[in-house]
Amino acid sequence: MFLSLFERSGIGLAILDPALRLLSVNSALTSRCDRRLDELRGRDITEFLHPSVQESVLRQFGRLVRGEPVRLVSHSVALCFHEAVVSGKLTAFPVEDGEGRIRMIVVQFTPEETADGHEALVGAEWKLAPLSAKVLEGVAAGDPTVRLAAKLFLSRQGIEYHVGMLLRQFKVPNRTALAAKAYSLGMFSIGSWPPRVHPDYIRTDEQEAERPRGGAGLRTRRP
Repeated sequence: MFLSLFERSGIGLAILDPALRLLSVNSALTSRCDRRLDELRGRDITEFLHPSVQESVLRQFGRLVRGEPVRLVSHSVALCFHEAVVSGKLTAFPVEDGEGRIRMIVVQFTPEETADGHEALVGAEWKLAPLSAKVLEGVAAGDPTVRLAAKLFLSRQGIEYHVGMLLRQFKVPNRTALAAKAYSLGMFSIGSWPPRVHPDYIRTDEQEAERPRGGAGLRTRRP
């Protein structure tokens, strides 16, 4: 009954045991996972947390399980569903038995919506070639073009070329917005400085495949 209350709302609801294993989920989650309830039961919640948020969310779950007076509320959490990543708000609270011990944990996941009313999905379209990932890291770290060119052994024109590609891919107007959007998508590893794009967001393409054709943008060195 409790789970069914959320069915029409589209809000995902899961019941976990104190070890953070799934006991039950409503259809809003089973449909996203493309799995039946019996296939999900017993699986660890960490299997569905995107690597970029695992550490911080698990730390909060740990405090909750230990009985600390905390209600877990995390915004912009990324959950992995069937090769796609959905951003949203995750809320969790414990349910105790008559002796004050944690009996189960109720987890609610509300997908985030964009301005046009569609859920914010982080899928394969956000995966970057290795060189683009390095450029994005430099932009997020505030490296000017000249410094970033020296780091990556590219010309200034080469850096501007790759930054322009990223601006078009992310549909943002400038470098500041580019870094902000990448952070909002959870593309950077938590607690890392300088910023590092998480490996899940890097394609396996060879680095040279992304450089401009004919070597455009590469710095030429005089003997």
